[in-house]
Amino acid sequence: MGRIKKERISIGLKIKMRKKLLSPFYILFLLLFLFTEGVSFNEISEKEKALHALQLKDYSTTIKICLQQLESTPNDYDFNFMLSKAYAYSGEWDKALEILNKMLILYPKNIDLLLSCSRIDSWKGNFEEAESGYNEVLKLSPNNIEALTGIAEIATWKKNHTKAIEIYQRILQLDPSLPDTYYRIGKIYQWDGNYSKAKENFKKALNLSPENKEYKLALDKATPHFEEKFEIRYQYTNESFNDGRPDYIDNQFVFGFRIPQELGSLFLKYNRTKRFNKQDVQYEIELYPRLWPRAYSFLDFNYSSKAIHYPRTSYLVEIYQALFTSMEISLGYRRMNFKADTVSIYLGSIGYYLGNYYSFLRYYYIPQEKSTSFSWIFNMRRYFSKDNYVFMSYGQGSRPIEIVTAEDLFTYQNRIFLVGFDWYFLKGIKLQFHFSHRSEENGLKRNTFLVITGYRW
Repeated sequence: MGRIKKERISIGLKIKMRKKLLSPFYILFLLLFLFTEGVSFNEISEKEKALHALQLKDYSTTIKICLQQLESTPNDYDFNFMLSKAYAYSGEWDKALEILNKMLILYPKNIDLLLSCSRIDSWKGNFEEAESGYNEVLKLSPNNIEALTGIAEIATWKKNHTKAIEIYQRILQLDPSLPDTYYRIGKIYQWDGNYSKAKENFKKALNLSPENKEYKLALDKATPHFEEKFEIRYQYTNESFNDGRPDYIDNQFVFGFRIPQELGSLFLKYNRTKRFNKQDVQYEIELYPRLWPRAYSFLDFNYSSKAIHYPRTSYLVEIYQALFTSMEISLGYRRMNFKADTVSIYLGSIGYYLGNYYSFLRYYYIPQEKSTSFSWIFNMRRYFSKDNYVFMSYGQGSRPIEIVTAEDLFTYQNRIFLVGFDWYFLKGIKLQFHFSHRSEENGLKRNTFLVITGYRW
């Protein structure tokens, strides 16, 4: 009887619960519950979409989603933080800082917000504000690696390399397994011209991250181009015209060797040209001494005994200086003493490294009565190692090329397009090929083929 009574009571309770669940109050409660849960699921879904777009660097989509969601929930932390990141990565730094500063009022000790503000300030060049922000983070978290890295970066930009390395060494004491920190130290030593220290740190970075292409390229570039002791080269150049004149033929023989005390390399050259059935020869010395940290010079001296096409004597002095992390500029002067005239040429270049790419703009100016216009040529290279690359160039002006002979001085305004490659096989065998097309405003067109082969050891 007891068991039957319990079952009846249980059945009675279930009936009462069903009646309650079917009442209007409980139905309304259930609908509200499902509605609010649905909104929550929708918020999570939109956050995931925004985060996914941010990870794909689709910043416009991230901004669109975040702005839509913030209309109803203006203080939502996640959407505000993602929106600030999207603005920052899009280059809209002031908008990003405005959002972050508003969030810091609500979360004054939030480390992620403080780090983001400091990072953007450093990108803007506001180093004092950035460093102050990083120090604020270190008060809250004394061993914060991101804040320490930020301060080290600022020290690097201010050219205080000693301070930067000290901070990076402190970071490695906290965590010796950070390949990026070794890479950053290596870059500083490379800029200072300390190639052995640079290679040492690049190797450590690569050991910790063997597949990183940037570390591999950095290790390759840490070895100066003039490390090999000897080099021999032969260059053949053929220039053809559309006006029926005979082709110009140039030959060059080069012997290069490294000179003591790490002054660079010395190249001895013998040049021979044939133009209008007249031959001329020239002797040339080329030198690349280092000057001070991140600077070197290009020196070139020439002499021709006949001086039919070549100048009797000429010289070039050009100084190259690396700037910031990836830029290089140069200024130079060439003096050419022909039989009939003396020519001064002012020249220079601006170059920039971006990953495996190197682009530079080179310009020439001859301050003479009939030659007062600038000439320029832009070159883009794609490197596959520290020596091997393909390139493409385009230039305009009266002389968007190096002037070699007197005939090069007497040209009209022209355009030039070049393509080619420079490659070493089996580390020592060199093969270089250039093709260029020039068209002058008087209708003259010329095609130039250049082939260089050689060996270094």
